[in-house]
Amino acid sequence: MSSATPRGEGFLTLLRKRNFLLLWLAQLISMTAFWAVNYGLIVLIQEKTASTTLIGLAIICASLPAVVIGAPAGVFVDRRNKRRVLFYSNCLRAIATFAFVVSLVIDSSQLVLVYLLALLISAIGQFFAPAEGATIPKLVSEDELMPALSLFQITSLLSNALGFLFLAPLLLIFLPTIPLGSLTVTPVESLYVILAVFYAICALLIALLPARNFVEGGPLRKTTTADLTAESLGVLQTVWYEMLQAWTFIRRRPLLFQAVLQLSFAGIVIAVIGQLASPLVTRLLGLPATSMAFVFAPAGIGLVLGSISMPRICRFLGKSRTILSGCIALAVLIVLIALSALLVQHLGGQNPAVRTWHVIAVGLMMFLAGLALDFINIPANTAMQEQTPDWIKGRVLALQLALFNGVSIPVILLVGWISDNYQLPTALYFLASCIAIFGIWGLLYERKPHPREREEGDMQEQREPERITR
Repeated sequence: MSSATPRGEGFLTLLRKRNFLLLWLAQLISMTAFWAVNYGLIVLIQEKTASTTLIGLAIICASLPAVVIGAPAGVFVDRRNKRRVLFYSNCLRAIATFAFVVSLVIDSSQLVLVYLLALLISAIGQFFAPAEGATIPKLVSEDELMPALSLFQITSLLSNALGFLFLAPLLLIFLPTIPLGSLTVTPVESLYVILAVFYAICALLIALLPARNFVEGGPLRKTTTADLTAESLGVLQTVWYEMLQAWTFIRRRPLLFQAVLQLSFAGIVIAVIGQLASPLVTRLLGLPATSMAFVFAPAGIGLVLGSISMPRICRFLGKSRTILSGCIALAVLIVLIALSALLVQHLGGQNPAVRTWHVIAVGLMMFLAGLALDFINIPANTAMQEQTPDWIKGRVLALQLALFNGVSIPVILLVGWISDNYQLPTALYFLASCIAIFGIWGLLYERKPHPREREEGDMQEQREPERITR
């Protein structure tokens, strides 16, 4: 057995491999473009409508494909050539993004195109992600697989920050408005031209991968349309059965049930904060929508720094107390952000010095909010991993993602409606109350006695892998 390779050295070794480097660059560029697309959509809707509900609808459009076609798309990809799926996914995203630019230049008032782009980009991504994950083992050795997967996870987080916090905000600030005869190309439209080029570059990188790495073992079987239809129906039935099976497994284990709910709740809170970021910048701070980085960048830095020290904090406080501390701290910070607007009005809202200090104070509170989110997200994720055996872990993770995306839809609509009809501070107070109540519920739920038939559950765990492999 080969000795473990240090992570940093393993990453450098992997990136010296030409084919792996091509795939890694394609992931970095495509995921950065994906998050930049989402940032541009939020800015576009804010500038045209100033409606929190309509911003939430765009977030829902980006989440809906994961609920509807996420699992079937993964099974579909298993039956197709992964290189072709990756190539055509990026080509389709490039075409969709460029078509969106053309439609905006011709008629920028059609918001339905904004939601259609969010749906299309997210739907295509449901096929790209599993194809990418299945491609990694084809390009590395067995000993290199773990550092390769770790590098791709880190890159996913990095691309989120690059696209949402830096690339899109900076381009929208510095890109000029370009007159084209009777038409005008705005910075948002120029941003999407650049992102369409990014997707085209990703397609080119995938095309450079050698086809021989993607030849499946065994004889290839031609699939007719009738076969594909039958396979799709079988996939839907299997997915539905396995989701029900995973839900039964989760409900019979209180600690796992609690962890799944807490992790989903943390994701919903992040989605709602993303929804409220634009009105927070424009209504609370009086800045243009393109300045959302003032809200997201400090929160992103807090998330990254908090993840580094979280293991030691969890060992000191314990998971339940850590999550409760995060919920209470996050609720208090959100209330303080809402109250800061009243304080600024009292001190003189038009005073440049007061407004500058207000922006700095809100940025600091968002940094602390990012830290507080780590107090919820990381312990809940760790608990879910610890409470789930390997033989059902994939289904539990898939169900957690479906639960998060499904529940986030009505929550986002509700928060948007409150913000538009009862002002932004009311929505912030509502969000803070929900976070505090959820944190207290988690502590009480864990302390409540939960009699369960553990012996029967253990016997089921032993039998289930056998049943799955038949």
